[in-house]
Amino acid sequence: MIQRRQSKQRLLQHGGSRRQRDVASNQLTEKQCRDLIGAAMVAWESGCPFNRFITLLWERSGVDARRNGETTARFVKLASDWARRHGDRLVWAWVQEHGWKNGADVHLILHVPPELDPIFKAMPAKWTKLCLPGAYVRKTLQCQKIRFGDIAVNNPEAYETAIMGKVHYMLKCAPAALERELGLVGRGHKPWGQSCTTFRKQAGIWQGWNRNSQRD
Repeated sequence: MIQRRQSKQRLLQHGGSRRQRDVASNQLTEKQCRDLIGAAMVAWESGCPFNRFITLLWERSGVDARRNGETTARFVKLASDWARRHGDRLVWAWVQEHGWKNGADVHLILHVPPELDPIFKAMPAKWTKLCLPGAYVRKTLQCQKIRFGDIAVNNPEAYETAIMGKVHYMLKCAPAALERELGLVGRGHKPWGQSCTTFRKQAGIWQGWNRNSQRD
């Protein structure tokens, strides 16, 4: 019990100062966009294609918008620890947004090994509730499989279409001109060039994802 409380305290401390949380941005940068696209390709090429798309409407369940990224980091930490206990390493990427209807939210893509799928299903709801300051509000969590994610090796063209569709959606708060520059025109239906105020870290990717590309 004492060990659990200490771990929880460290997670909360990881959020940083109030001043850090007040740093705001309105659109994704070109580097953030390229990194997300690159991470999706690295995950696929390494045999861990993103096969889950999770939306977390944090503010719907009482999370302050300034803690959107911090709360997502805690969710990812819980998921990563779970994967590690089962002998796997979680690969993931996320982008935070702020919508007029649901407030601060996050879109997260990750890989779930097929052998862990049966026991994974109940976990996102558990992690979500552990991250909330109060009671869970219905539809805060939305979790779906990415089409062809579990058979990407056998149907690469179909999977590439599916994952790039999700990436296109996640990058809609990037400058409109980048859609063509990055080769994503026609990959999705949401218009780019949208903007929203987010605080602190606007996007995140698992640590070390680009080590191989840096060596090349």
